[in-house]
Amino acid sequence: MTYPHQPEHITLVITHGVQRDKLSEYEGWLEKLKADSARFAGYESVNVLRPVHGETIYTVLVRFDNIDNLYGWIQSDQRETREATLANLLNGREYIEMRTQA
Repeated sequence: MTYPHQPEHITLVITHGVQRDKLSEYEGWLEKLKADSARFAGYESVNVLRPVHGETIYTVLVRFDNIDNLYGWIQSDQRETREATLANLLNGREYIEMRTQA
């Protein structure tokens, strides 16, 4: 569905604090996330902002062409499966927001 004032794309901004001893496992998780999301209609890209200076905070930008396609991926079985393996890698909860200007 198209909306009259729909942006050209929408980005899901995900922030994860990763356990220091799980960084390599998390990197593997990211690769699977990238491959999974690329299979969905409207997928545009995944960009990863990796931690610097000894930090363990990752920011993942998942971009789709519109909100309907983004929701298709968010609500998918593939994402649910991926999310189920995430909890034991993090130092807390996942933070998510949607942005039209990212």
